Amino acid sequence: MPSKLEDRVKRYIKMKKFFMLSDALLITGISKDTLLEIFEKLEKEGLIIQDRDEKSIMNRSYTVFSRHEKRAITSKSEDKKIDIELIKSINKVSTILANGELQRVYFEVLNETKLTKGVFAKAVNVLLKLGVLKEHRKELEIKQNRTFEIDKVLLDTLLTFHKQKKYKDIQEILDDKKPLRYVAVPKELTQVLDVIIGNEVLKRDELARQSGITRKRLKDWWQILKKLGIVIDSFKENEKDRISYIFSSKRARVVLAYINNGAYEKDKELKHLWTH
Repeated sequence: MPSKLEDRVKRYIKMKKFFMLSDALLITGISKDTLLEIFEKLEKEGLIIQDRDEKSIMNRSYTVFSRHEKRAITSKSEDKKIDIELIKSINKVSTILANGELQRVYFEVLNETKLTKGVFAKAVNVLLKLGVLKEHRKELEIKQNRTFEIDKVLLDTLLTFHKQKKYKDIQEILDDKKPLRYVAVPKELTQVLDVIIGNEVLKRDELARQSGITRKRLKDWWQILKKLGIVIDSFKENEKDRISYIFSSKRARVVLAYINNGAYEKDKELKHLWTH
């Protein structure tokens, strides 16, 4: 059974997409060692992931997974599981590659990453498969001395997915379910759709707060939400209450799927998805 301290931490991260250890310490009032123990437990449960392990522990940051991402991480079905450790090692190798020359030597990059040989080799094999790296190996040359040519466009694309914390998309790329191609998406709109998928009745300020955007920015997206058939109705429980809105989570899922497949790149107003 979760402790009171753990419940306090869960309440803190519930409305977050990412946070820093220093902020969590300040808000929760829990000691550092206890908080780190709770974070370790929440990582195992698939609720959060350590995003950056800075030299200063106070600057360590964490990403909070959405319900959909958590289901994927904790799923018993292997083809749906997000391999977080592999993705983190690929990101570490990719980040180092991005900061160097377009040709790198195997053992030099290995030493810079400080990964074990096995983990590093697995990450490199994935990057070779994706076309991010192209191997140059002379006859009889030992494995550690081989060089790689870097495809800068594909590397930048992969790092963009990491920066935007799109771990589910990265896993689908690793599983050959989609190509390594960046699709421009309206981040604010997708955040709003994610919230609506989990909450079909909300007031405007609640939707804005949970989406991590201002009420003004939500107002800018409101007409599109209505035209997309996502805002269904509204009501007041009594005269003094603010208006509550009824949303279609099913329609939000459909629109989000189209956006993730490149619909927004073709039409910024998504007119072909309007229902009225």
